[in-house]
Amino acid sequence: MPWDNDHLASVDSLLFQSELVKVGSFECPVDDPCFSITKSLDNDVFVLPQNPLWIRRNAGEYRFAEPGAILMHRAGSTLERRCMDPQGDRTYWFGVHPLVFVDGLQRYDLSTWQMGGALITDPQFRYRLALFLKRLVRQPHDRLTIEEEVLTFFFEVCERRAEQQQKSHAATIQTGVRQQRLVDKTRAYLDAHLSETLGLETVATEVGASLYHLCRVFREQTGLTMHAYRTRQRLGLVVDRLVGGKSDSLAGLALDFGFASHSHLSRVFHKQFGVPPSALRESPGGRRAHETS
Repeated sequence: MPWDNDHLASVDSLLFQSELVKVGSFECPVDDPCFSITKSLDNDVFVLPQNPLWIRRNAGEYRFAEPGAILMHRAGSTLERRCMDPQGDRTYWFGVHPLVFVDGLQRYDLSTWQMGGALITDPQFRYRLALFLKRLVRQPHDRLTIEEEVLTFFFEVCERRAEQQQKSHAATIQTGVRQQRLVDKTRAYLDAHLSETLGLETVATEVGASLYHLCRVFREQTGLTMHAYRTRQRLGLVVDRLVGGKSDSLAGLALDFGFASHSHLSRVFHKQFGVPPSALRESPGGRRAHETS
């Protein structure tokens, strides 16, 4: 299956390539010409943002994409971005051969329109992706293993997208759009203030909603309370920092991401992933942490 659509920008790095899948990183600062608009994607991809971002595909509506969410894009799509983080757009992307990508959409009865905005995923999915990327960068590549893992992730993304569509199908279009905008605005506000101590009244005031309505709609749309969403995002950033090989102390990470203390971070991390945060540093490639989680 020949597949060689790779006109990569200067801000792109190709980490792995075969006839079936590709993995790359996109690190685009706000002042780079590539930030405001990507006129035509070369590949069918799903992507993992590392920074919060407002993004619009093919002149649709701007949607909020938080770190750790998953977005899906078809080749030829146009992407426009709005700045939310001074670092710009830092994203890992996973290309899938067009025939396989279409097969995934058809298997789960997904249209291009239904690929929608950001798919909110659970911490374990982000954790697995982070460990996979760590192994990919730091260890010799085994083609069979990488292809299997990328396609496993891809079909899981398709399945979760289909489930998400089924759950939201009962809502009317107009009501769904209004609620979607409110939840996007709320997620963007929470992600911008992850290290701060926030009260519910402050969040409701900032997004222009009543306390009751905001709590109900946020939980209906995301399946999470705002507290649970914020904790998930904080843990995701800790995972990214640890897997990225940063030398931050755990006490420093706790302070940076709004945990009360080192022990608080360790307790919440262990409850979520089954291992202490130090496990990501103790095992090359994250293998031990993965096996015990």
